[in-house]
Amino acid sequence: MIELPPWMDGAAFTVAEGREAGLTDAAMRRAAFERPFHGVRVIGVTGRTGDPLVDRCRDLRVVLSSGALFSHATAARLWRMPLPSWLDEDVHVLTPEAAPVRRPGVIGWTRAGAPQSAELECGLPVTTPADTWASLATMARAKGGSVTREWLVAIGDFLISGRRTRYGREPALASIEDLADAVARHGSRRGAVKLAWALARVRAPVDSPPETFLRLGLVAARLPEPEVQPAIRTAAGERHPDLAYVGARLLIEYLGDVHRADPRTWRSDLTRVQLFEDAGYRVMLAGADELTLEGLPAFAARVRRALRGRR
Repeated sequence: MIELPPWMDGAAFTVAEGREAGLTDAAMRRAAFERPFHGVRVIGVTGRTGDPLVDRCRDLRVVLSSGALFSHATAARLWRMPLPSWLDEDVHVLTPEAAPVRRPGVIGWTRAGAPQSAELECGLPVTTPADTWASLATMARAKGGSVTREWLVAIGDFLISGRRTRYGREPALASIEDLADAVARHGSRRGAVKLAWALARVRAPVDSPPETFLRLGLVAARLPEPEVQPAIRTAAGERHPDLAYVGARLLIEYLGDVHRADPRTWRSDLTRVQLFEDAGYRVMLAGADELTLEGLPAFAARVRRALRGRR
């Protein structure tokens, strides 16, 4: 039977700390001890948060220097930003003015000058939302996966919009000024061109990446940029379509899987469409098929015909 000090229950510790607490190397090699990273051990559950990413970062932190920050895709996930599915799950760590961390399962970064940082409620030190956004532009296939400029726009939209919930919109994690300042601090580092392109196209309020991609796709098809969520007067008060050409009285609504799977959302969608149409607007619906390489040009052509018809 291994007797452990209370603080060890579920809390990561180094092998050296284990020895100081009276554990032998043989004991720490037993199956009861998890080995999340080289030189790190975990046993018990009391100190675990239940969030796999938070626990993993806490496990790694015990072997990091005091100035290290969780950054890039890891910071983005901790801030709950939307991200492309193809990014790796490795932990990103930034050590300003120091050699990058080199460990299995860790992507180490360094840079001259410290970025702006914050501490999450879980106690983890991270780059701020705006600096995290800027850092995503530096990622590459060999360093966690590349973030496209379209995804940078979608993430920027999320940051300045705030997440919409059933109970209202959460406070925005950043302002457009914060993003502009982060781009200025980023300077000419890798990804500067992508950041400049994305910053000019960030809009609010936007509720999901597909809405961003649909807006960018229409502009890429040489259509005027639609407004995002303008206020439309209806018989039941103001409603806000996802995208709109208000002057042409044409509205566009993106329907994701939640709109189909959740009966409450589906009924609300039907009501919104009816209210818009009763107010004299044409409503065009788009889904995942309209965001494909084949679907987007066809949808853009439909929008173009609708706009010409209104003129």
